[in-house]
Amino acid sequence: MRVLALVFYFPPISGGGSVVPFEILNTLAEIGHDVTVLTPNLEWKDRTYEPDMNSRLKVIRVETPLKNMIKIAARLCYFNLRKKGEEIGKREKFDFIFTIFHPFHLVPNAAVSCSKVLGIPAIVKIDDAIYERSHGFKTIQRRIEKILNTRSLKNATKLLVSNEGTKELVSNFYGIPKNKMSIVPNGIDLSSFEKNNNDRKKNIVFSGAMYYHRGLDILLGAVQEIVKKIPEARFILIGDGQEMQKLKNSVIEKNLSSNVEFKGWIPKNEIPYNLMESCIGIGPLRATEVTKNALPIKVLEYMASSLPIIAAEETLQEDILKDGQNGYFIKNSDDLAKKIIFLLQNDQLRESMGKKSRDMVSQFDWKNIANRILEEYKEVRK
Repeated sequence: MRVLALVFYFPPISGGGSVVPFEILNTLAEIGHDVTVLTPNLEWKDRTYEPDMNSRLKVIRVETPLKNMIKIAARLCYFNLRKKGEEIGKREKFDFIFTIFHPFHLVPNAAVSCSKVLGIPAIVKIDDAIYERSHGFKTIQRRIEKILNTRSLKNATKLLVSNEGTKELVSNFYGIPKNKMSIVPNGIDLSSFEKNNNDRKKNIVFSGAMYYHRGLDILLGAVQEIVKKIPEARFILIGDGQEMQKLKNSVIEKNLSSNVEFKGWIPKNEIPYNLMESCIGIGPLRATEVTKNALPIKVLEYMASSLPIIAAEETLQEDILKDGQNGYFIKNSDDLAKKIIFLLQNDQLRESMGKKSRDMVSQFDWKNIANRILEEYKEVRK
């Protein structure tokens, strides 16, 4: 099978927005399909992600106006991507077009336009369906983006969403019929987390971008109570983001530096080691429009590392976090402190919850996800 993919973020750009399309498309190549990726030739000066690519995956970087200004390039990339997609699609025979939706950029619009010209299906995977609420001039911008995104989603052949909650959200926000959507979640490379670490420390770990909606201030609000009961507890924060300096200042003010470590950004291949040294994984701790119904890769990585998960109510679906079985949902900072203390004091329960996490995550192997996408293509071709 031959697949044409249009994506905004792709290696060497780092971050979850790049990891998801790479893993899906590289896995399709690994299982024997030819994949051609069109992606904007962005000027990326941040940390890089350079995984090994299968030889059947071909990457074409398309010139984009203002490529050093990501937010503007996200809109202006549409024209050149569409033109290149039509050009290469007419020259080579592709079975379907695949793209990743995010309201931030217009790549899915280009992908759907190409599919109409080429007469082949467009399969759109939706990870982040909407923005958080905006104010002022951005409100007008968001309305325009919603009009454009609604048009592209309605014109796509098939939409893939992570869970029932996201299906409901997309249906209500964009007016998309539910029968046009199928559930295909994100995945995980389980082989990176095969080594079992029996010498776990009393580390509570968070991995990911440090934004307000992650709720790390709620975590830090619980630390003092936790270390009173369990002085050896340490909180490992991996990643960076807009909230990082504010969080660091809070740790210093509360005299918690000996219990909280900010690791900052670390290479992706070092994440498994840090997770498997820990004993509890922290998911989103604040329910917002961004975190509701999301499926962060980091949560799947916690599960693959045999960690019990703690997250705020209404953030993760029950196929990811079964309350009382592989972790807990919490209401507030006090509840969070109680749950962490309880788990740290009960080694056997913590271990059994971690095992349950590992058992549950096996369905999210990237090969399973890639094959489910192929099944969706076969369904629309019937």
